[in-house]
Amino acid sequence: MSADTAPDVPDEALRPTLELAVGVAAAGAKLRPPLTFPNELKRFLRFHKLPPAALAQVRAAIDGDEDFRKKLASVATTELVDEAGVLWLSRPEGWEQSIVDLLPSKPVDDEVALRREERRRVAAQEAAARGRAELLSATAELDRERGAKAVAIAEQDRLRGELDEVRARLREAQRGEHAAAQSLAKAEAELVELRRHASEPVPVPSPVVDSAAMRHLIDRAMAASADATQLMSAALEELAKVEQAPDSEPVPTRSARPRRKPMRLPGGVLTGSMEAAEFLLRAKGARTLIDGYNVAKLGWPSLDLDHQRDQCILAAENLAKRWNMAMTIVFDGANIEGAHASTRRRVRITYSPAGVTADDVLRAEVAAEDPGKPIVVVTNDRAIIADVTAAGANTVSSDDFLVLLRR
Repeated sequence: MSADTAPDVPDEALRPTLELAVGVAAAGAKLRPPLTFPNELKRFLRFHKLPPAALAQVRAAIDGDEDFRKKLASVATTELVDEAGVLWLSRPEGWEQSIVDLLPSKPVDDEVALRREERRRVAAQEAAARGRAELLSATAELDRERGAKAVAIAEQDRLRGELDEVRARLREAQRGEHAAAQSLAKAEAELVELRRHASEPVPVPSPVVDSAAMRHLIDRAMAASADATQLMSAALEELAKVEQAPDSEPVPTRSARPRRKPMRLPGGVLTGSMEAAEFLLRAKGARTLIDGYNVAKLGWPSLDLDHQRDQCILAAENLAKRWNMAMTIVFDGANIEGAHASTRRRVRITYSPAGVTADDVLRAEVAAEDPGKPIVVVTNDRAIIADVTAAGANTVSSDDFLVLLRR
């Protein structure tokens, strides 16, 4: 019996396996990069239940793609399909006869078939839930990596600015050195000219006048020479400081507002872990800012917008009471129905004004806060993470925050 035909195995007996293959192909088409599967399956991707006429076509497509069949065999279990489907996909020695032996000699009772289908549905739901959890974990990890990259880019920009400032100071010192050299050369030329005139006998009416004029010229030349020498020494000292700048801290040219420093995690606590999130949110004296709809829509996706907002506020207030902390939740749009700024016992609720997003309000709150006060921003928005991290704030993902809310 060949793998291509297997005439004793009806297509209907392989229905769970064939429908699993179509489901895997549909999910794989949404991945980046997408999963490779037979082109013949594309027209069936929207089918939840295959019509009888499609079973043979799907079966032929799988038989024609050895790699895809082996991928299905690696994930197929008897909970997802059945023993016959597992044998058909993995194809161990003697699999054809094994499948034939498994086929019922009489039609399967409807109740038995219903129970079997229910077990498969439950198994498929559990597998889908595991997949969603893994996807959320991978997305959170990717967001953390992008946030770290944004911090690195901001630091690189800062260092580049400092390097440009050092280069400008070096050019200024070089210009000062050139000016000093010109002044010194001019002073030396005047001194040479003065000596030449002094050595020549010049008839004058009064030796006293000649002596006074001569002394005046000598004083000018000596003063010019001293000024030029002093300017040259100062320029050389400045140049030496600039050349040593890469090995030392750059000298600030003007007073600036101190930079906020992010909180350091205790030893053994990994960045992005649940322990890190709890440590940051519980930190004494820290201010917590929450991206309201980013948390609400992720935490309560089945509710409408108003109830998502209410649930988010209620859960945040409960956590604030348990941990004795203060929070500020920022939502988009002060003009939407049911939106009004308020301050509860520990949770302040605010809405962005018309034409302004909650993202901008969060950035403004971080910028306006005292640099000496630590800030924790709760969001999954990569742009906000990059900006507030560059401003010295710590961040906690919305996923980790929701886990802590529900403990």
